[in-house]
Amino acid sequence: MQPTEAASFDELATAYRRFRLGYADELYAVLEEFGIGGPARVLDVGCGTGLVAHELAARGCHMTGIDVSGPMLEHARECVPGGTFVEAHAEALPFADASFDAAVSAQAFHWFDQVKAIEEMARVVRPGGTVAVWWKGMMRGDATRLIRESVAHDLGLTSPEDLLTPEFTAFRTASLVDRRLRVIPWIVPMTAERYIGYECSRARARVAFGDKLDAYLTALEARLGPRSTVLSISYVQMLYIGRVPERG
Repeated sequence: MQPTEAASFDELATAYRRFRLGYADELYAVLEEFGIGGPARVLDVGCGTGLVAHELAARGCHMTGIDVSGPMLEHARECVPGGTFVEAHAEALPFADASFDAAVSAQAFHWFDQVKAIEEMARVVRPGGTVAVWWKGMMRGDATRLIRESVAHDLGLTSPEDLLTPEFTAFRTASLVDRRLRVIPWIVPMTAERYIGYECSRARARVAFGDKLDAYLTALEARLGPRSTVLSISYVQMLYIGRVPERG
């Protein structure tokens, strides 16, 4: 991640804390199947404001998180008072080998050097421990997604590319065993007002739309209707999960 990108996340920290969505209970159930539950020692890579760390801590995990953004980490410390949060890069984790039972990264891996980051995650996890990386995105054909794309097109803008793809080469070639891909659908109701707040928190939208971001948000709000309108948004979550090989 470049310094300018880190600065962008500094600016978005408050919006992240307020508007970012979590993940389905089913996803956390899969993590528990792979040993990511109490009392595991878990590292959250690209932890942001502590959204995932909070959920895992509530399930009994002992949480450590890293992020490049100091303001994001300030929110994470408030969100997970018992956790440890460190400013660091995913490609150079400041922890000894086998320090954790698991390492996770949610909705962040596109900002990293993926090969270096996943090898670092595997390095700091004990043999037999778990590495999990996941993203979520709107399903193709979802009504809100179609509106979002239409608004961008009308303004002459190109929407950010979809992050969701089964071809995650860094994961496929990583030094992990028992690798799995779980695809988990999730339908989330939210008001148009909350959804606009979420759009304001999207760093990729800021990068893609630049000085037309405000025009995009204004047009999107008009298309979605009254702020109290309840949207039903169809998401797909793609969870890549594997284990660090046992020694010998």
